[in-house]
Amino acid sequence: MTFEDVAIVGIGETAKRRPDDPAELRSLERLYADATASTLDSAGLQHAAIDGVGVIRSGVQTPANFVGHLVETLGFENVRWATTADTGGSNAVSLLLQGALAIDAGIVETFLCLGADAPVDPTAPPAGLFERDPRGYVRNYMDPFGTQGPNSRLAHVQTVHASEYGTTREQLGHIAVVQRRHAALNPRAWFDDPIDLAAYLDATPIADPIGLFDCVIPVNGGFGVLLASAERASELDVDPVEIAGFGECSNYGDSRSPDVTTTGVTVAGRAAYDRAGVGPDAIDCWQVYDDYPIVVAMQLEDLGLCDKGDGGPYVAGTDLGFDGDVPLNTSGGQLSAGQPGMAAGFVQLVEGIRQLRRDADDRQVRGATRGVVTGAGGVAYGKNLRHCSVLVLERGDRS
Repeated sequence: MTFEDVAIVGIGETAKRRPDDPAELRSLERLYADATASTLDSAGLQHAAIDGVGVIRSGVQTPANFVGHLVETLGFENVRWATTADTGGSNAVSLLLQGALAIDAGIVETFLCLGADAPVDPTAPPAGLFERDPRGYVRNYMDPFGTQGPNSRLAHVQTVHASEYGTTREQLGHIAVVQRRHAALNPRAWFDDPIDLAAYLDATPIADPIGLFDCVIPVNGGFGVLLASAERASELDVDPVEIAGFGECSNYGDSRSPDVTTTGVTVAGRAAYDRAGVGPDAIDCWQVYDDYPIVVAMQLEDLGLCDKGDGGPYVAGTDLGFDGDVPLNTSGGQLSAGQPGMAAGFVQLVEGIRQLRRDADDRQVRGATRGVVTGAGGVAYGKNLRHCSVLVLERGDRS
């Protein structure tokens, strides 16, 4: 085990919202407060027990020193470690690891990881045709080639994967279909209506070959994960989850000869397996960052479930249901449970922990003891995913 003195002792998740009335819009601080209350309640702790806090950088504009602002706003006092993570879809895993390191170093006894975002804002002005950034990255390197956001960028990646390996939309559609089935069993998911492969294939085209059901549904929401030292965890009436292995990789690959079909999960996954002392055959459930089905398929390849290029046939020929051979994104994932902006990685992290606590109700993976969680943030220019992270989590024992 990587962190022998660290245990995950609590999780929290708010209701997901897509407000169309300004009166229904909840502030970012409100989402963080609700996530905090839910997480502390799951561990049976009060604010005074928390001496470490970490938050992600949200997509919503926030003031400088937001972590300090939030610590004060949420009512935490005498915090000995406050930090933040800014790795996009890897935020959740990155923050968890910072907290684990702080506890392992003896700096704090508890660490609350928080993530919230509110991308759906009925008061915001309509977005322009092209996304903008103040440093000109998008304007200079994306707009001239017609890449209008991540949909078109990943459409290029999927096209290359299809060209090189024969991957089809019919194959990738199995990911969307099974995750919608899982969402229908998850009261915290946005969608609760199933789809079949025909509906997936007939969906509105977005950026060929990306269709409507290849895209996430943006939602507003918040999450929390609570870490504690092993000694502190032994005092709580919870089923602990342990961090058995981890790995991270940023800016993977060789820019002189990039392979856009391979991700940094190859490096991060190998490190996580090595630290945990296990391989993919030992994993009971897979919570894989899922902004698009093609991203899931590539990560399954890079995690060693199949050879590079075989992701399409693999997902089409494998039972990915929670009660199947390779349980995948059992909450419904971001495709069907919803993507809460820069807090998206918490969708996978919280569900992975929930499964190992055996608290997933109608979608519980039988006997889940060990799971993999991945995070992926950003699509790099001329490469693939910018930040990649992998966790191997294990169900712990009550002391």
